[in-house]
Amino acid sequence: MVQLEAVRTANAALVKARPLVGVFFGGTAGIGELTVRALATTHGATGRGLRVYIVGRNQKAADKIISECQQACPPGHFRFVQATDLSLLKEVDRVCGEITQAEEAVGANEGPPRVDFLVVSQGILSLSPKRTRALPPP
Repeated sequence: MVQLEAVRTANAALVKARPLVGVFFGGTAGIGELTVRALATTHGATGRGLRVYIVGRNQKAADKIISECQQACPPGHFRFVQATDLSLLKEVDRVCGEITQAEEAVGANEGPPRVDFLVVSQGILSLSPKRTRALPPP
């Protein structure tokens, strides 16, 4: 098993190399939220630039996460992209187009738009009144 310190060293070297772009589908809760926060914390101390796109449904949750991430990583740029239903390809295309346009606007000096991190961990929308949780109760 890889030692934790080796992972931390590799992550620190990665964020020092160049400005990073991350897209987090489902970034307003759960694994996506924790990953955004961890990246902001790691990057805040050592990074050369960071742009994060948080894709989700909950504007209020995103605003809170963005505020806290800006404190952890002042040079970072965190942006919420509202998505209503990512099971529709039309919505996925719209979200991707919005992110591409934003990257073209801010990353013109860095070459073509790119994504360094893609995290897809959106929640489950249940249509069944009996199913209210993604996992069975403990």
